[in-house]
Amino acid sequence: MLLLASLVTCKKDNNFPDEPQIEVRDFYKESNLIAIWKIGFTDGDGDIGVRNPADKDNFIVTIFSIVDGVAESQPGQSYRIPVVENIRTAAGIEGEFEFEIETDLLRLDSIPIDSAYYRAYVIDRSDNASNIVETPIFTTN
Repeated sequence: MLLLASLVTCKKDNNFPDEPQIEVRDFYKESNLIAIWKIGFTDGDGDIGVRNPADKDNFIVTIFSIVDGVAESQPGQSYRIPVVENIRTAAGIEGEFEFEIETDLLRLDSIPIDSAYYRAYVIDRSDNASNIVETPIFTTN
């Protein structure tokens, strides 16, 4: 009877919080038109990623265009991270996403911009939002 009571009250040790946690692992321009953004992630309850076409986008991006030293924000293209499978650990899931970003879409009312950076976060299927990450500032030409 004591063994049963202790098993019921024990919780699985989970090192990752239920809210996704993300970090920029790499960001570089592949060409004048394309940048690669690598994001590392953890998710304690393992429910990161969209399952159905009707699910909303889950990687939300804001673009900051810099003109004459002043940053202006504009919504960026959001992305759909698919369900992450087969990388579960004892503490939840962890892994890396890689996004190909089209930098030629950066415009601020047709005014040429000096440089830019991206800010983004992830939303899991429980509607838990991650921390916010930013790319380094990069030139657009």
